[in-house]
Amino acid sequence: MKEGAVCALFLKTERNKYVTDKKGKEVRETPIEAFSEASQALAESLSATQERNLKYAQSVFESTMALLRDHAESASSMLKHWEQQAEKQHVDPKLAESYLSLFRAPLTAYQQTLEVVETASHESIESFKKAAESFEKALQQGREQWEETAHKAQRTFTEPEK
Repeated sequence: MKEGAVCALFLKTERNKYVTDKKGKEVRETPIEAFSEASQALAESLSATQERNLKYAQSVFESTMALLRDHAESASSMLKHWEQQAEKQHVDPKLAESYLSLFRAPLTAYQQTLEVVETASHESIESFKKAAESFEKALQQGREQWEETAHKAQRTFTEPEK
């Protein structure tokens, strides 16, 4: 027996069975309809999960970047304070500049790294958003194709045999 014939026989025998829904009522539902509903529920669940994950990733990213920016601003403020103190105490400007440059170099590197990380992270989040949108479209198209095929199969099996 061919695989298609086995599937048709299964669907024909199963389509008239009773299925109990969540409320305990009896409902007539074909296996195709049940699978279609389950697929729809799964797609909606995946989409909602993906949306929550994206929002979580964005909030973690934004709070982390705010914290890093705050650290950079604090370090910069402290460096300016030291410069002012050196001026007030009449420290030799060349000596003060050489010491302050020891602190300024890592701070500048930190700020540049922070900018690069922020840009790269924004790009990654945008890429993830685009991938999520593509995934949702593919799920929708797959579901539509499944429903179309299922309805065709259902019509084929419900037509009287000749």
